[in-house]
Amino acid sequence: MNAKKTKAAEFPIHYLLLGVLALFVAMSFFNRFFFAPKILLLCLIIFAAVVLGKGPRLYKDWFVFFSFIYLFDSLRGTIYILTCRYELPVHVSYVIEMERFLFGEIPSLVLQKTLLGDGIYTWLEKTLTVVHGTHFIAFLFVGLVIWLRRADQFRSFKSSFYWVTFLGVTVYFLAPTAPPWIASNVLGILPQINHFNTEIYNMSIPDITAGFSTNPVAAMPSLHSAFPILCSLILWRVYRWKSIPIFFYTLAILFTIVYTGDHYIIDILAGALLAGLSFLLGFKVRNTALKARWEKIVPQRTEPLIASFRKNPVFTGALLLTLGITLGMSNKNQFKTKTTEYNYEIAPNYADVMENEDRYRENFLALFYIGNHHLLKGRTQQALRCYERARSVSDDYILTKKAELQIKQIGILAEQQKSAR
Repeated sequence: MNAKKTKAAEFPIHYLLLGVLALFVAMSFFNRFFFAPKILLLCLIIFAAVVLGKGPRLYKDWFVFFSFIYLFDSLRGTIYILTCRYELPVHVSYVIEMERFLFGEIPSLVLQKTLLGDGIYTWLEKTLTVVHGTHFIAFLFVGLVIWLRRADQFRSFKSSFYWVTFLGVTVYFLAPTAPPWIASNVLGILPQINHFNTEIYNMSIPDITAGFSTNPVAAMPSLHSAFPILCSLILWRVYRWKSIPIFFYTLAILFTIVYTGDHYIIDILAGALLAGLSFLLGFKVRNTALKARWEKIVPQRTEPLIASFRKNPVFTGALLLTLGITLGMSNKNQFKTKTTEYNYEIAPNYADVMENEDRYRENFLALFYIGNHHLLKGRTQQALRCYERARSVSDDYILTKKAELQIKQIGILAEQQKSAR
């Protein structure tokens, strides 16, 4: 205990924090509200490791973890592709019903009506967009702090994030759920929600959201809330009252994702539950009960294989990274060459709408979506019926013309099919 502290332990972490804050201040000053990719944090981690003499530990401690996170990013897109391709049911209504049961209103609508009444983006919306973007890298910064100052806790930190990402992706696949802005702007189930963070991102760097919005129907649970809540729990365990600033950051994230219409509060509560469970799995039972149960479940003949993965981080990391890159490239090719097939306004099977068409007979947007989905799947007669109904309920000239254009397109398709015979 009296041994001289290492360079890492003595390193003034607040300098790193001030540097990150200065970056975001500069972004605000120059009106550049962009998404900071994880590669920037990777460069920071490498730089810190070299300066502090921890280079030899870098690949052992970080390579597998970073490769896993990269794979997670790719899996989100893969899950969305599978959801669309196989018409897996995407849920819309249950979260709305739960939200209204608990709060009487939809909080996103209340916030936007109160703060964004005239639709003009102020410093508040721009600042919150920057806050929103930090979600994608903040947990890595927390990991860097833990690694530099409390290396004994870093394995548990990684274990917690393995669990939160694995469980989150699993739920995304089993129960894909639409966020408030889709329920509003695509389906017309909710009044209009201004998804302003996406607009601000794209005003600064066009189409940048394509880099991280690979699964628009992955709202439940909210990893936007689970990640900062998990970071808060970890830092509280390590630093206690010194970690209070992270709780203010977490509150800012939670406020942001409700205000932007990215998530319902129900999504956030599910994310908090997921964060708490992952924290317990990572810090409380990683080396005790869970390990004993794992040894009972896993056949003995697989133990050497598992041990080899643990002892060879370069091989394991390379395997995960290769899989992540392969899936990512495949996803990118799919999104680029089959734009219509994966368009969130057409492709997903929003089951609550598709299965209750009569309930939305006076809803133009819902009818138009149903028609588009039927048309995409080659069901032209069902699509024609929906477009005709949509045209009849619309009193807006532009919307009426949209419906008429689709009706005309079906007529052209019918003529082409008749000629082909």
